[in-house]
Amino acid sequence: MIEQMTDEEYELILKSGRIAAKAREAGAKAVKEGAKVLDVCEAAEREIISSGAKPSFPCNLSINYEAAHYSPVIGDQKVIPERAVVKVDIGAHIDGYVTDTAVTVSLDDRFSRLLEATRDSLMAAISNFKSGRELGEIGRVIERTLKLAGFKPIRNLGGHLIRRYELHAGAFVPNVFERGLGIVRTGETYAIEPFGTDGEGMVNEGKEVTIFSLKGVRNKILTEEEKTLLQIIEERFKTLPFTERWLSDSMEVQTLRATMKSLWRKGVLMGYPLLVEGRMGTVAQFEHTVVVRGDEVKVVTELD
Repeated sequence: MIEQMTDEEYELILKSGRIAAKAREAGAKAVKEGAKVLDVCEAAEREIISSGAKPSFPCNLSINYEAAHYSPVIGDQKVIPERAVVKVDIGAHIDGYVTDTAVTVSLDDRFSRLLEATRDSLMAAISNFKSGRELGEIGRVIERTLKLAGFKPIRNLGGHLIRRYELHAGAFVPNVFERGLGIVRTGETYAIEPFGTDGEGMVNEGKEVTIFSLKGVRNKILTEEEKTLLQIIEERFKTLPFTERWLSDSMEVQTLRATMKSLWRKGVLMGYPLLVEGRMGTVAQFEHTVVVRGDEVKVVTELD
């Protein structure tokens, strides 16, 4: 618990949040039919770097029934199809002080109600997010808002506690009512991220894995190439998620991919599979990061 969050730490989180918000908008602006997913994500990531921060995870760009965890690879040729519903999920950090935010852009007016309901559920959750409130009750608010609009929350996705260099730091902010998840605590930073769908309301893991993070190296026998790459990963990202794109200067592409795959297979790296809606329903997502300080709940990923 970060009861003793200093003013300096708070200012870093505020600055990180403003940068993440700018990056989110840069990514959203780049979403167009036929645009390369790679170009959209790199536009968002460039905004973060040019503003003096670092991405806290690879830009996620998930389309239609994809809910989360697609980030383009080196040379990715995937493009945004016509009438797509596109989630842009991006985060920034300054010296490990992480913020996380997302927006959905629809290229088809048929899905405007889904987007509106999901956005409304986020705002309702924020309005009810107070120190001492049961986290499960936040899920109840999200669930009720989406169901009243005729949609379903994705029940096995949700928001999360954030700590320094920890994007997912333990506590879970559900999108449906759940018991026993604890309470909102002052001095903490949380991401609130409702996912709404016209499908089943559940996601499954797909086959593609394009995002990784460092898991652990205890009792692992590593090759020299693996040791070299691991050292670079530790220096650049610590425990935060990363993509092969951010390591393209470290070794030749095929060698890089083979080495990452080997580290993943040995349990040194954790992979984040693409998440897809259970009935291939369309998914919308909106997300803000909030900081709880006493009775105040500050949304740090809003634009001024």
